[in-house]
Amino acid sequence: MVSKIGIYAGKGTLPIKVAQTITDSGKDVFIIAIKGLTNKDIERFPHKWLRFGQIGAAMKMLRNNYCDELVIIGGAHIPNFFLLFPDFSGLKLFFSLFKVRKNGDASIIKTIINYIEVIQGIKVTGADVYLTDILMPKGTITNTLPRNNSISDIRLAEETCMKVGAKDDGQACLVANGKVIAVEDINGTDFMLYEALNHKIDNLDGGFLMKTLKPIQDPRVDLPTVGINTLKLINQIGLSGIVLQSNKAFIVDKKEMIDFANANNLFIHGV
Repeated sequence: MVSKIGIYAGKGTLPIKVAQTITDSGKDVFIIAIKGLTNKDIERFPHKWLRFGQIGAAMKMLRNNYCDELVIIGGAHIPNFFLLFPDFSGLKLFFSLFKVRKNGDASIIKTIINYIEVIQGIKVTGADVYLTDILMPKGTITNTLPRNNSISDIRLAEETCMKVGAKDDGQACLVANGKVIAVEDINGTDFMLYEALNHKIDNLDGGFLMKTLKPIQDPRVDLPTVGINTLKLINQIGLSGIVLQSNKAFIVDKKEMIDFANANNLFIHGV
């Protein structure tokens, strides 16, 4: 039988984009969709609906469909994928995850990848291999550029994100006029942005959101992602743009984001 590429699909549109890209290239896909999480549009591709925690059933379905490669993509709180109601075959992974649960998402993801590759014999491939069209390039992709004084702020933001990421607390921070305004914690980027919006901070013009890959994480899973909602929140808060690492972040709704940024004098910049 011809081998297929498996997709473990979280929420959002990225799993659909990956499936479509793979199909367009002439390869076959098989998707593990999660009840109550995965977008139902995924049903136009070969798939199986499972509940949280059915990792054993998921691995069996992937093998039965001749998948020797797996892409894990789409928003979700990673521990919840596997810690809720593990099936019998997933108990071994459950106990491994229980041991590292306090070490943060990066350790949990590494444990999951090791289980899939070493125990199950399925190679985990990063979604960036198939989503090159929405990877952040180097440089500015909008008409508005970062200000000249943003260079030192970008350095500050990078240092801050690296410290936060090394602790496995988050991937992002807000910086403006030489000051760190907020840092992401385990509640995620949107929570940080809504908190900043609620606090109505003054003098943020020229400031930005920076989101980076955690220095301790496996880049094949959970690359930083921004979408149109992120950009609209940035605008509401009073910030002027978004800074990402080139080739290490996804820009969902890319055209819509660029159009919105250009209409509101915002920048999207890759370093």
